[in-house]
Amino acid sequence: MYSSKRLSINNIGFIKCCLAVWLAGCCCVAAVGQAREPEEREIGVVALAGLAKASHITPVSTQTPVGVELRYSVLHTRRQSWEQCQCFFRSGVFINAYSFRNPVVLGQSIGGGLFYEPVLVHHPRWGLSIRALAGITYVSRSYGALTNPGNVAFGTPVNGLIGAGLYGRLTLVPGWRILAGLDYKHISNAGVRLPNQGLNIPAISIGIQRYTSGGRLPDTHTWQPTPMNKRWMFRALVIGSAKVLEATDQSPERAYPIFGLNLITGYHLTRSHVVSGGIEVLDDHYFKEQIMHWTGRYQAYRQGTLLAGYEFWQGHFSFTAHMGWNAVRPRWYRPATYQKYGLLYRFGSGFTTGVVVKAYGDNTKNFQAVIGRTF
Repeated sequence: MYSSKRLSINNIGFIKCCLAVWLAGCCCVAAVGQAREPEEREIGVVALAGLAKASHITPVSTQTPVGVELRYSVLHTRRQSWEQCQCFFRSGVFINAYSFRNPVVLGQSIGGGLFYEPVLVHHPRWGLSIRALAGITYVSRSYGALTNPGNVAFGTPVNGLIGAGLYGRLTLVPGWRILAGLDYKHISNAGVRLPNQGLNIPAISIGIQRYTSGGRLPDTHTWQPTPMNKRWMFRALVIGSAKVLEATDQSPERAYPIFGLNLITGYHLTRSHVVSGGIEVLDDHYFKEQIMHWTGRYQAYRQGTLLAGYEFWQGHFSFTAHMGWNAVRPRWYRPATYQKYGLLYRFGSGFTTGVVVKAYGDNTKNFQAVIGRTF
């Protein structure tokens, strides 16, 4: 059991640690500034005040979550970066911690990941940007049939973390600016283990940022896009995952592996925008056992899917979104369609890895790790 006193002490200790790391980072940023790096570096600490209480757990939360987040980013202003999306953008890393202010059921979390932040408006003293992020997080309290039955939000201690935000920046003095905006995050294990309703954390954010330079962005009116020498692409990925089947009166809880192959071809409309499609075959042993529980016997369970969708390529990163139709599946099984959303990273050699989420509407079904090659 967690006491409010212990929770408070843990929060204070973590915040002190965050401040120490942030101050050390400021010194590093200052040193980078002295080396006259051509692109702006920014490091900051942000306080997050939640706007909604967790009402789907028992007992229901009576207070909104609060958190703190450390961020480090680079403002990409070179022509090569601009050509990726016809925009300037920040990219970076973050570490955050939340207190859900319900220590018995939800506890606390600590997580981290990567973010991508296109600039909407930029002036010497102020600016506006949007952010997308993805990462992982650890929660101190997850579901337990006997120890924590009211926590239907987190079925596992380790969960995925996705989010978005809208932020404004205002320069106070050279080298320092404040940040304020709206922040949204979702924590979920994507159906690896039930229950898995997840937790949404809309919040107001405000923080202080240390940056190396500033001023105006380059004038792009004279920049002409570099001609593309390759329009078509092909990608082959091996899929690996696992899901936990809940315990029943006849069998204990057990994890089952999921394997597959994803083959995609695509056409570059521009350097960043790609239309793509392909096929996917899946050997889902979790689904095999589900069918056994539903029907009382083993049946054909392997799935073959036709995929079509869109990809946004940003440097070495690719954000993918595909609709899938299960052309091969048990005839009686519904739904026949699903969606897949991925974040992939391509190395210079073409070696590709990343994470993909499978979903039916707003119901997240599975996280998948992928590895392969892009040609």
